[in-house]
Amino acid sequence: MKPFKNLILPYLLLVLSMAGCIAGLQTQSSPTDANAATSGMVLSLSTPKVTYEAKDSIKLNLSIQNGQFNLLVPFADIATSGAFAQLSVKDTEGNTINPKRSISTPISEEIFIEKNGKPVQCIQGFDLKAENTHTISLEDLQKYYELQKGSYTVTVTITLPVYRDFLKKQPPEIRELEEEIKRIQKVTDAHVSAADKRSAVNDLQQQIESLEKKHKDIYLPVKSLIGDASLTSNSMILIITEVQH
Repeated sequence: MKPFKNLILPYLLLVLSMAGCIAGLQTQSSPTDANAATSGMVLSLSTPKVTYEAKDSIKLNLSIQNGQFNLLVPFADIATSGAFAQLSVKDTEGNTINPKRSISTPISEEIFIEKNGKPVQCIQGFDLKAENTHTISLEDLQKYYELQKGSYTVTVTITLPVYRDFLKKQPPEIRELEEEIKRIQKVTDAHVSAADKRSAVNDLQQQIESLEKKHKDIYLPVKSLIGDASLTSNSMILIITEVQH
């Protein structure tokens, strides 16, 4: 019989009933200047085709190819349609076309995460991995611009806040499982074999790993802001034709 394995089910039941968070502060290894941190980053704007009829939906894709550093940036600025908030549309004469509806960036809701017994003011973050490409899509440009027959130039600029530190919520169930591992490791009962202890600990560690995979969100302490970097995409040509009957 493996007595400690019987402890796993009660703890998993406890997991389902608990809520809360404690975080560990982690720092990215990147320059302390936002422009230096984003050096080498490239914004590439594209669309599935160049020519559309005036009635067509126009999908835009913005690919962000990161440079050599992992970057901590606000989720709202880089993982939502808010990345297109500074989109610019111009006609062949260079006149700026005003949108019929603005593309807005969702407000970064501030939350407080406990660290060392004190609340830390944070916003939800996004970890842009070094030398990776992240793509965001705007499903239909026509929802924001009423484009008539003609040729247009489209570009996107992003003013990207860069942060130094991030926090991760540690679900309380993980803390409970970690405490149970410590208790098991301290057991000196002669009736409990080393093999039983290893088996129980391994089972609990697997549960911890599974829970950690489900909790990937990161949070950026507002006081760890390094600064803002301004990035502009390529200029993309878009041709609008009359509706064919």
